Amino acid sequence: MPSLVDVMTDSIETGGASMFSFNRICVAGAVIFGVAAVLMASGCNTTGASGLHRAAEVRVATTLGAGSSQLIVSGPARLLHVDVRSRKTLNIYRVKLDATGAADCASAVRSEVRALRESASTELDLAVRDDEAICLANVAGDSGRADVSWHARRGAEAPAEVMQARND
Repeated sequence: MPSLVDVMTDSIETGGASMFSFNRICVAGAVIFGVAAVLMASGCNTTGASGLHRAAEVRVATTLGAGSSQLIVSGPARLLHVDVRSRKTLNIYRVKLDATGAADCASAVRSEVRALRESASTELDLAVRDDEAICLANVAGDSGRADVSWHARRGAEAPAEVMQARND
């Protein structure tokens, strides 16, 4: 049986031109698509040549209930920005992790509280140490839920900003 791939014809319709198989085009496209998907999924972020470990990008979107608080990232990490998509007052602060590695966002022991801009993106670039976590609180009381998303990078380098939780 003759091959269907890269066939040379001498029929009158093609004038003896080389015909390229539709199947070969599909296979080549599938291979290229597969390689691109693997590269996109694996990411291309690396630290300097001495570290050679990839930083894990974390992007999360959620709804924060009225009067509630939520852990958004624990260290070591770097919180890059928080986007508030509601007209709600949200606060961000640090807490210390306990001996088991858990964070209590409702604890009275916390760092300085910062208000985030309503219906806007707030760039933070906060470094989170190994023994800390960042919490988000919706202080709106009974006035509703807040849609929020954030972007963090796990395993970030040394802190660039001081916003530490205190235990005194």
